[in-house]
Amino acid sequence: MINVLDYVRPITIDEAIERMAADEFIPIAGGTDLIPQLRRGNGCRLLDIGGLNLDFIRDNDEWIEIGAGTTHTEIHESKLVKDNLPLVGRACGLIGSIQIRNRGTLGGNIANASPCADSVPALLVYDAEIKLASRAGERRINLAEFIKGPYRTNRRPDELIISILCRKHAPATGGAFLKLGRRQAVNISRMSLAAIIKIGENSIIESARVSAGSVFPVPSRIQEVEIMLSGAAVSPELFRKAGEVAAESMIAKSGRRWSTPYKEPVLIGLTQRALTMAAGF
Repeated sequence: MINVLDYVRPITIDEAIERMAADEFIPIAGGTDLIPQLRRGNGCRLLDIGGLNLDFIRDNDEWIEIGAGTTHTEIHESKLVKDNLPLVGRACGLIGSIQIRNRGTLGGNIANASPCADSVPALLVYDAEIKLASRAGERRINLAEFIKGPYRTNRRPDELIISILCRKHAPATGGAFLKLGRRQAVNISRMSLAAIIKIGENSIIESARVSAGSVFPVPSRIQEVEIMLSGAAVSPELFRKAGEVAAESMIAKSGRRWSTPYKEPVLIGLTQRALTMAAGF
């Protein structure tokens, strides 16, 4: 049964914060996952952030700041994002259908904390941070720490997500974002992987960032792969071994489950393919 106890649409962030401090509200923006969420629990109060002007994309020196109310379509089409956070733009362009991308927001995709959230692996390779606001003021937290489990975050009930900040795409760095689904049409990710690598002289990898969705309990960077790649010479064999290391990390952290016989070879192949694309092979 769907039971909405209250609905408010504040016009300032201060008003929204006061409302959330006074009672337990669920912030909503595009509302694309609203009905399924309402079916999970009892009565709830909804706070619509659509009037707070949180749909922006700004250049803040070494950071790109994206408002929590910015839609996936706006992010996908943004030149600022394409130039500095290309994997985020690609990931947002693959979310759901056109209708979902036109309504759904980046803040909502993160706050929902789904293990298969398409935007999160891409955001992680750019050291994304979440800006939250409450009566106590603003605070920033790394995205890797913000999501603490499937559908669970470190957002306090009185806090509102204001924006997401990402470090700009470094020069001479290649990247790739791959999403695996059951079909080519609208689908939920079975697995996704984001990778960026910086290659220096003599084809030596200076730095690497790799993250995966629907692989670990929460979308995560695969540090074991990043470490083995750093300082190594680019080669198909290196990327194949990186895929094996990624699969080993998945099993070590998630254990062997009914899905492991499927996921293990797929993750190896997806990692190898993403790194090969990032290296420009």
